[in-house]
Amino acid sequence: MIWKVRDNEPTRMLINYAKPLRQKTVICLTFMYMLPAIQAQIKPDNALKLVQLEDIKVSGTHLPAASVIRLSGLKVGDKVNDLIVNAACHKITSTGLVKSIDYFYDLYPDKAGVSLTLALKDEGELLPASIRPSAEDDLLWKALVARDPIFQRQMPRTEKAMSFYATNLAKVLEEQGRKDEYAEGVILNDGTGQPASVVFEIRKYKTLVVPKEKPNER
Repeated sequence: MIWKVRDNEPTRMLINYAKPLRQKTVICLTFMYMLPAIQAQIKPDNALKLVQLEDIKVSGTHLPAASVIRLSGLKVGDKVNDLIVNAACHKITSTGLVKSIDYFYDLYPDKAGVSLTLALKDEGELLPASIRPSAEDDLLWKALVARDPIFQRQMPRTEKAMSFYATNLAKVLEEQGRKDEYAEGVILNDGTGQPASVVFEIRKYKTLVVPKEKPNER
């Protein structure tokens, strides 16, 4: 639908990204206050055309915006199209922290580039998370948050989210010289059998002992 042009209003293009990536990603296009030149630029059959990012915004999530943008790999000044932005969305949803993403562009008549907004829908049912042994909980959490504030004490219990946390905890251990240890996430239930919390247990890799071969007897 095309509305009257207003010079002080942006043109907005709304695109729904739904995982997995192989699904059709462009669900609907909403054009508002569109100039003819801009209309030609973002027609569906021109979705591969590159446009420059002048700004990146994040909405709809409790996760830090800077962390989400860092996960996406997108940067202001990049040239992007639908394929690039969808791949960036996939990087975010692959963490298991985000269920789906809508994204849209704001195009201004007086600017050559676009402003990209990533509208996230977080995974639901956050559970408290901790690390065992409890004596190391505070120290390891601080080191994990120092890597990226996206790691929080409340997290979804998705398999991908638990793997995302465990992988980065393993990197923290490695940075501390503890290369023989790793983190394994487990879900603890309450008295009624319902999921109550996520615990990451620090464990040591098993050492494989290879027996020495006896010399051949003659």
